Amino acid sequence: MPAITLLSIVTRLSLYQLAPVTLAVLVTGTVLIVVILTRLIKSVRHAGAEALREELSGRVFGSPGMVLAAVEKYGQGRAEAGARGEISTALLLELLLRIPGVTVYHGLQFPGNDDADVDHAVAFRNIVYLLDSKLYRWGQYEWSTTGEKDLIVRSDGYGRGTANWMHVAAHGYQRLLGPHVEIVPMVLIHGRKVSVGHRSVSSRGVHMLTAGEAMERIGNTIHGALEIGQDNPSVREALARKLKTA
Repeated sequence: MPAITLLSIVTRLSLYQLAPVTLAVLVTGTVLIVVILTRLIKSVRHAGAEALREELSGRVFGSPGMVLAAVEKYGQGRAEAGARGEISTALLLELLLRIPGVTVYHGLQFPGNDDADVDHAVAFRNIVYLLDSKLYRWGQYEWSTTGEKDLIVRSDGYGRGTANWMHVAAHGYQRLLGPHVEIVPMVLIHGRKVSVGHRSVSSRGVHMLTAGEAMERIGNTIHGALEIGQDNPSVREALARKLKTA
């Protein structure tokens, strides 16, 4: 590399052996080369990012983090935490788009509740994952059931449980998409030192996993289905019609 050659020259020669003008030229040349290389690397990265966005256009729909619009309902802290969880999941879901035929949706209408939404959906042929993103503090989480509610609770009993209605969303989208489509409702948990206890599937069939575990399971399922079944454009079209716009 030219920059390395010039730097080695500068370091090997004594300052007393170089005229001030010569030293200035060498240093200036080195700095210019470093600046040029840095800009070149940035331009290559930018071009790569643009190419990736172009490649994925038409396969990602909606915007994550819409919960920020509900600050008055949930409060600033909860809304911001919810948005961070959704954005974190969205970044992970981009990895699945490397698999041909996968489409991703952010912010879908929640069946029967205009104020709520389904954070994300991943569709591949006749499989649809409905995803609820959570950002939690450290601890182990699992399911509990009280009456009509699925509750997310800490395994150590700390704090009150949080109601979760993803089973309702799953039933609604099952009716929309038909019995031939497999609907998998899932809660993804983000956070430092979080884990899921042994009650990882609710009594109503909602799965709970850490974000990393969820990505592995979804990826493995899709990979295993690559040679099975056919593309189903009607699923993509139905999900796209359910995107929330506000």
